[in-house]
Amino acid sequence: MAIKTQPRQIPQNAGVYFFKDVHGNILYIGKAANLLARLSSYFAKNVAPKTAALASEAESVNWEIVSSEIEALIKEAELIKKYRPKYNVLMRDDKQYFYVGFTKEKYPKIFITHQPLQTKNYKLKTDYIGPFTEGGALRSVLKTLRRAFPYCACKQSHRQPCLNAKLGKCLGICCLTPTQPSAGLPLRKREKINSSPFPLAKGEGGEEVRGYNQNISAIKKILSGKNRALTKQLKKDMQRLSAAKKYEEAGHTRDQIRALERIFEHRAVIKRDIPSENQKALNALKAILGIENIDRIEAYDIANIRGKFAYGGMAVWENGSSKKNDYRIFKIRGVEGSNDPAMVHEVLSRRFNHPEWQFPEVIIIDGGKPQLSAISHTLYAINSEHAAYGLRHTAIIALTKNKKHAGDHVFVGGQKKPIALDRLPPPLKNLILHLDSEAHRFAIKHYRNLHKKSLLT
Repeated sequence: MAIKTQPRQIPQNAGVYFFKDVHGNILYIGKAANLLARLSSYFAKNVAPKTAALASEAESVNWEIVSSEIEALIKEAELIKKYRPKYNVLMRDDKQYFYVGFTKEKYPKIFITHQPLQTKNYKLKTDYIGPFTEGGALRSVLKTLRRAFPYCACKQSHRQPCLNAKLGKCLGICCLTPTQPSAGLPLRKREKINSSPFPLAKGEGGEEVRGYNQNISAIKKILSGKNRALTKQLKKDMQRLSAAKKYEEAGHTRDQIRALERIFEHRAVIKRDIPSENQKALNALKAILGIENIDRIEAYDIANIRGKFAYGGMAVWENGSSKKNDYRIFKIRGVEGSNDPAMVHEVLSRRFNHPEWQFPEVIIIDGGKPQLSAISHTLYAINSEHAAYGLRHTAIIALTKNKKHAGDHVFVGGQKKPIALDRLPPPLKNLILHLDSEAHRFAIKHYRNLHKKSLLT
């Protein structure tokens, strides 16, 4: 092989890589969740003939590190479209690439296709973004984006709001028959399922259409690699809505910002072998905590606005998967003002007043040293009163966030120095972030309902 780069020089980050010839021309562009693992395969023996031909012609390989696998997927598509490298065409013709189509209609639809110019699914004029190399990965990305930016996926119109509308994945205004009212639901119900930062109007078109198309526009920007520009714009929108005292809409926009930051900075959006990944995460966690057996993990998050409408959410991971039947919500009763450690203390005290619930080996809390200290003191007090509980053996992990509200470090009970999240094995990092996200989602859901009731009374 003419390439001089050795595997030990290659980072283990997500990224895109470029094979170049002796003249610096790009021969091939690829993506990887782990650059070292992917590029090492080109140094192996008995590779496919096309790969061997690429290796023999290439003079160098370079790479660009990105923050997540989804960003690598989007960056790869952008660069393949720009450069049309020789071996990308040879190794994968247009029939094997994937494109995302956006129909041009009042409420645009989104679909995936192989050959955009020959698509028969929709007779409407359509915009396309691509090419993407993995259909499964692309579907996972769209599924994740749809939670933050709901859009219609119904193939036909219908009389009653669809299940996706009730789940918040559709605005409930875009797939009803023309004979129905504009939104098909009472205004309060429509506001409950709407996840757009734009308020719904009572008449046809107007803000309803604008809010839906803002979601479509956001997804287009994300798939075109403009997620940073979108995040910047959403932050401006949030400030504008907050200044106008439209706190509910500002809250929706804030949640969209957080969803984007979590997707692009940490979360593994593309599906993997979940049981295998969870086992790797569990093994890594046992090693870090020095625990031989971990059957149950509980994650906690506090949702409030300046101390008001406060709830504590508890998410549960047990025997290798989320156990949603055991999720619990705690309405904060004994704390006034914005005091997260005190709220954590109340939630944990009430939770461990239920010895009939299985106790966890590990607790994850959203926060830093104050929250970790609050849990430690709570467990100590409970142990002093109920020594039979054995909670002194429960390990505690506190997840700290940066200014972008993305996880960056973890504090482990009994250890002085924090551990950078990026230094943890990816499966463990993803598990911690997933449980933190679940606890946050569960808490914020009830906080919103209470806040809405206060606005309507």
